Amino acid sequence: MKYLQEKGIPPLLKDIHTVEQWEVKRKTILDRWLEAIGPIPACDSVNVIFLSIDDEIDHFRIHLKYETVYEDWVTANLLIPNDGNGHLTLSNLEDALFSFKGASKKKPAILALHPTSPEGKDDVTLTSGRVNRTYGLELVKRGYIVLAPDTITAGERVQSSEESYHTASFYERNPNWSAVAKMLVDHRQGVSVLSKITSVNNIGAIGHSLGGYNAYFLAGIDKRVKAVVCSCGFAVFANDPERERWGRRSWFSHIPKVSDYLLNNEVPFEFNEIAALVAPTPFFIWIGQKDKIFPHWEQMAAAVNDIDHLYTFLEEEIHFKSLIGNAGHDFPSEIRTLAYNFLDEKLK
Repeated sequence: MKYLQEKGIPPLLKDIHTVEQWEVKRKTILDRWLEAIGPIPACDSVNVIFLSIDDEIDHFRIHLKYETVYEDWVTANLLIPNDGNGHLTLSNLEDALFSFKGASKKKPAILALHPTSPEGKDDVTLTSGRVNRTYGLELVKRGYIVLAPDTITAGERVQSSEESYHTASFYERNPNWSAVAKMLVDHRQGVSVLSKITSVNNIGAIGHSLGGYNAYFLAGIDKRVKAVVCSCGFAVFANDPERERWGRRSWFSHIPKVSDYLLNNEVPFEFNEIAALVAPTPFFIWIGQKDKIFPHWEQMAAAVNDIDHLYTFLEEEIHFKSLIGNAGHDFPSEIRTLAYNFLDEKLK
């Protein structure tokens, strides 16, 4: 596949006339994606350690960590709506969350993935979080069980020798892997944690920026995710002014192999293809036309239009929603309201 800066967006449905043909192409896209980012190993168990609990006015905030692959642990905040059906303490959390005797009325759950903030999970779950970023806190108030993990290099997972969002030590340990694959493994394990909670029925994912693309990357490979919201996290190679955005960088390197392709003016995929892996899962995308981080919104709009064609082809057009507006790299309140209504419709 030639470098797409000049060639635009490759249409998903070119020479595709049947669903069976699409499934063959989908597997080809997935294979290329995994070849670029590396393997997604499964974690054989779901081990959770509860660290502390805070009783807020309308919810409980549980500080915990859960095991992921290669003896690593993910720190996270778990928000549980306080329905007045009992008091949670550290001593009764195991039974209250994971045993059938502790099961209560079924609720939807959300994996709330944070943007590029040094505070990580706290940015989306605490009142101290930035304006227009506390979507985890807002969703628990709407009745969702919310799990907000720290991604690698953020929050409590910053290496003592590094600044936040620097991946040098990760690649010293994992020279043939990618940060994207690592994040996907960790987030799949977050879905497993939510699946273990007996009162959870449907699970969705939401994120802004870094969290936005992590959310739809996850939904593309894990069909336990039943709805996904991506705010200002969908971007394409075509017309991107930052050539090495997804390859090797001095700070956060997402997919090092991309840089090897770029040496030959090629890329291994375009991101409308990666987003297409989500279909037919309900999918909400928000793009800002004044986004200074992802400024090439015209090509992103063309890619989103192509994804819409796919959902229509699959007769699932009611499950795809895209919005483009004259805002910056932000998740404004009116867009969040529309996103939450979308999640309510698909998950509740």
